Amino acid sequence: MLAAPFANMNSFLNTAMAQDYDDSYSKYPTDNKKYECRTGPFEGFFVSSVEFCKHIKFDDRKDNNRDNRTGTQGPPGPPGQAGITGPQGERGLTGATGPQGIQGVPGITYLNNTNVYFVNNSTIVKDSSIGSEIVACQEGDFVLNGAFQINPLNASITNFTLFNDGPVVTGVSPTFLANGWFTNIYGEGTDMRLEVTAWCFDNPPLRP
Repeated sequence: MLAAPFANMNSFLNTAMAQDYDDSYSKYPTDNKKYECRTGPFEGFFVSSVEFCKHIKFDDRKDNNRDNRTGTQGPPGPPGQAGITGPQGERGLTGATGPQGIQGVPGITYLNNTNVYFVNNSTIVKDSSIGSEIVACQEGDFVLNGAFQINPLNASITNFTLFNDGPVVTGVSPTFLANGWFTNIYGEGTDMRLEVTAWCFDNPPLRP
């Protein structure tokens, strides 16, 4: 008859020990576990110190938003300061040398009888009249210098007035190069011969 009370006593002791287990939290308030955690890993449990509730921050919990809503995003912060300029990079490799250009036409380096020739012509200027003469270089060549000479025909002495004596463009070469020589005079006293000479540069290709 004593077996039943002994069994009931064991059941009572086991239940009491289960309720008073030595752990850090409990679902029921006791004298030494009287703080109920509202947040943290022990939310809803009674613990002996509020420090257990602060072990993990509330914002660190993935389920802290019970309504499953995300708050409005705040405005962006001000831009940060510019970083320090980095060091200068290494110099790149020198590119390959390009092909040599086409050789240009050589300029005038010297004058001699192979590239300079003379052209002359003459005309008769009557007494007390105006006369003129022009001589031209070959097409493509240009004049270097010129001169004129007066030869009286019926007297040893004659008078004349020089109006013009210089290079001109004759129309057979580019307009930016003069390729002729022009002389214009007024003769008085006797008939005279006006002879005009031009020194011409033989621009390549040279004359045969």
